[in-house]
Amino acid sequence: MQTDKSYGTTHPMRFLLLVIAPFIGSFLGVLIRRLPRGETVGMDRSHCETCHQTLGPAELIPLLSYIFQRGRCRSCGTRIDPFHPAIELAATVIAALALAAASPNSPFIGGTVLLGWALLALSWIDLETFLLPDVLTLPLLLCGLIEGFMIPDGPLLESRVAGALAGWALLTMVSAVYKAVRGRPGLGGGDAKLLAAGGAWVGVEALPVVLLGASVCGFILALILAARGRHLHARMMLPFGLCLALSLWITRLMQHAWGWL
Repeated sequence: MQTDKSYGTTHPMRFLLLVIAPFIGSFLGVLIRRLPRGETVGMDRSHCETCHQTLGPAELIPLLSYIFQRGRCRSCGTRIDPFHPAIELAATVIAALALAAASPNSPFIGGTVLLGWALLALSWIDLETFLLPDVLTLPLLLCGLIEGFMIPDGPLLESRVAGALAGWALLTMVSAVYKAVRGRPGLGGGDAKLLAAGGAWVGVEALPVVLLGASVCGFILALILAARGRHLHARMMLPFGLCLALSLWITRLMQHAWGWL
């Protein structure tokens, strides 16, 4: 556990993370909607998805604008998709959980929050489209390695590099074997890249925990689908990236709470 308080996260920084979290969530909502469609991100002004009226500053305040407008567009009165406040709230909860799990002076808090936000976007995209865009997974891998280079405590850089290589190789091999046996893909290439990114954040020693958690999550997800009337069969697709993301972030929180970071 980090004991040197000279470069820890100060209380004002912790407060700042909570303040900006809903705004980050709003930006993640744009990513989630536009990336799968191949649309530009950050160039076009935000607008109503029904009447396409450009939103004013007061309409861009996360969570509060939705409450004050009673969930409807000020221009056309159309009901605003609850997706928007949901993603803003989720980003805020991620920041709060990371701050609650870590010691006040941990230098890893910022990275854990950043990881949680990225995984939130990836898991939501995977849930809706079964895609894990490289534009998110590959920078996430790089950021995990950079954290290991900049902060000497926690998972060593060597462990992070080994985790990235092992994560990618393991799921790539599983996918290849499955395709050879069943004649069709069992895992997408994005899943292997996401596990590689996960290894860069939690280290190679934590990968078994991540995989176990993802497998349990996938089993529970299948049971939920079955309970809702979905017929389970061998060719049914499951958003395994969602399971990997959830397990990865819980593992990172465990590293904080149990003193691994």
